[in-house]
Amino acid sequence: MIVNYYKLPLQLKRISRKKEHSKINLAESVAAMVHLIAITYYGECKHDETFGCEIWEHDFENIVNTQSYRDELKASIRKTIEQHEPRLTNVNVEVRIEQIENKIIKRRIKSRIQLQVEGTLVLTNEPFSYTDQFFIGPLSYY
Repeated sequence: MIVNYYKLPLQLKRISRKKEHSKINLAESVAAMVHLIAITYYGECKHDETFGCEIWEHDFENIVNTQSYRDELKASIRKTIEQHEPRLTNVNVEVRIEQIENKIIKRRIKSRIQLQVEGTLVLTNEPFSYTDQFFIGPLSYY
């Protein structure tokens, strides 16, 4: 059974001109889906409001309890991956939140969220690992 996975973003102009579209392997396709889940906020996908994660629910808020926020993010991302990415099983999500400061004015500017997702590819039973990071607000004014 040959399965084609296409590289995102889709280049519809190439397809409509009957040209070959870039292809990727299974692990890259799953990684692209995990990335899409992480960069999508709940409700952004109009046909399925459960697609996405909570990272963007708290953008530009002052995070008071980092531990609680981290646990919410882990649960949110894991739940969405398990619900929307059936090619991945035994999903484990780790989230680190780090405060980034402006070295000139010595104030916290942004929070960096580092995401690590591991699991097993269902089709091949191979281990899967994906790492990503995002910067979220709030901006600190002086």
